[in-house]
Amino acid sequence: MQLDDFKEAWSAHGARLEKSLAIDERLLRELLLGKVRFALAPYVLWRALEVALALAALLVVVPVLTAHGAEPRYLVAGGPLAVYLAGLGARSAHLLVRGLQLDYGGPVTVLQRDVERIRLAEYRALKWALLGGFVLWLPAALVLFEALTGVEALARVELPWLIANLALGLGLLALGQALSKRHVERELGPRARRVVDALSGRALRTATSHLAELARFESENQG
Repeated sequence: MQLDDFKEAWSAHGARLEKSLAIDERLLRELLLGKVRFALAPYVLWRALEVALALAALLVVVPVLTAHGAEPRYLVAGGPLAVYLAGLGARSAHLLVRGLQLDYGGPVTVLQRDVERIRLAEYRALKWALLGGFVLWLPAALVLFEALTGVEALARVELPWLIANLALGLGLLALGQALSKRHVERELGPRARRVVDALSGRALRTATSHLAELARFESENQG
């Protein structure tokens, strides 16, 4: 074999090797992205279920409020309850859309950033759901009881006692919001990040882990 023939064969072999490595890297990237999609599938389904449940709750609550629209108890307690349920549905719909709009074909750093933003949004949604529950658990229970039985339970509650209960819930809401702003949302330090990790759900934690693995893989190959 002449030297030129040898060089040509070696060059062809190198090209085939580079092509094979590129195919392997692409396949591994697609595999890891597939894991991310699979991890986020339950998250998307849960958000869709939350939207459906919020709408169903509104369909139960609104007729009761409409039937007692001129009564102070229902205006004071039932009105905020309807707004709360609508807000829960809107936040879940927002998270659902953000989950569906993730771009798996773009840079992994962008995907990591988008997932991290969803995690923070998920934390805030859960925070407001819990804090709002402190305020409206009693009206929610009474209105649901009335919708199921026809007994006007909320109408039988003394208005001062109902207002006091709501005021206590608002105090707890303000305290919880202040603590969240100070210790979690203002600066995501290690402790705050552990809180967000714990509350953001398994699906988002798993997706974040797979994305970190993909980012390490791409970094090693670029290096």
